[in-house]
Amino acid sequence: MELRSLMSAIADKAKAEKRSLTKEEAEQYEQYRNEHNANMMEIQDIVSTEQYRKAHGAERSGLMQLLRDARTKEGHMVEIPACSEMLRTAISAGSEGTDVIETEFKGLLEPLYAQSALAKLGVRFYPGLPQGNIHVPIMGKGTVGWATEMGNSSDGAQTFTSVELTPKRLTAYVDISKQLLNQDTIGVEEAVRRDIVKAISDKLEATIFGKAAGSATQPKGMFWDASASPAAVRTLDDGTDFAKVCGIEAGVEAANYTNVKYLLSPNAKADLRAMAKSTKNTQLVYEGGEIDGTPAITTSNVGINGAYIYGDFSNLLVASWGNIEITVDEYTQATKGCVRLVVNAYFDAKVAREDAFAYARTRTIS
Repeated sequence: MELRSLMSAIADKAKAEKRSLTKEEAEQYEQYRNEHNANMMEIQDIVSTEQYRKAHGAERSGLMQLLRDARTKEGHMVEIPACSEMLRTAISAGSEGTDVIETEFKGLLEPLYAQSALAKLGVRFYPGLPQGNIHVPIMGKGTVGWATEMGNSSDGAQTFTSVELTPKRLTAYVDISKQLLNQDTIGVEEAVRRDIVKAISDKLEATIFGKAAGSATQPKGMFWDASASPAAVRTLDDGTDFAKVCGIEAGVEAANYTNVKYLLSPNAKADLRAMAKSTKNTQLVYEGGEIDGTPAITTSNVGINGAYIYGDFSNLLVASWGNIEITVDEYTQATKGCVRLVVNAYFDAKVAREDAFAYARTRTIS
């Protein structure tokens, strides 16, 4: 029976007998009322939480509570799901956080990041790996041959190689004022979490599509040619007119790669948008997000202006180990009234088959 019904039964009985509640009845009535009030408060909390989630478009992960707890505990670490270079200035209630403490504020003006291209390109991801290096096997082509009716078959065994992926640490920190934590009313937590994930994704992408030689601490950029002697930034094919662009495509397709896309720098996109297919044809090479029917993705994270990559990006492997770790440092910025978040994530990226990609330019690269 519901608590309210139990309370009514006690009161109705005493009323029917025209008497006051006995001591036992009064204690039982008070117990039922306290339980009822507690249940109503819990229901109200649930409703308020759901209304908050709907208003801000995401569930709270407990990060903000963790930050508040840092005032009384020595150290904390929380993991948030992934997929950095971080802000070097503190987020504070008196500057970036001024509008955050306003009750009617509708959103946060977050930093702009280059639009992520990795997922759109169809890169092969290996998320949440356990500790240690991994080896991804790469199978070569098998061979078959013609033979006479009774002749021996040839050996058609494939060859196998492997690509080793090793965790490399991507790290940074961000400072948040304790005043902002105390005055949070509209979900600073969600903004901080999104900002961290975006920053890590952006830095990872810029490294992969860059021209760094790579090392034990960071992946090699796709524009670095380790097979050259001596190793150097790649010599880019000439793609300054439509006929040359078609020739670049032919090299990849001749190796039987058909799930192809273009990755363009902003300047390469601009050049291709202004490039006609021929002097007698006013149709442009780049139209509607495609180059002659092939999807083209643009990002400012391409490491060489005016450069582009054409290929099958399922042969680009990106691995992550565990989740993004956020350590709460209560003391380093204590004199400034800030809590420091130290962010660590572990990634690696490598090309599985080099002949799956062609590297070109639409202008002279200095």
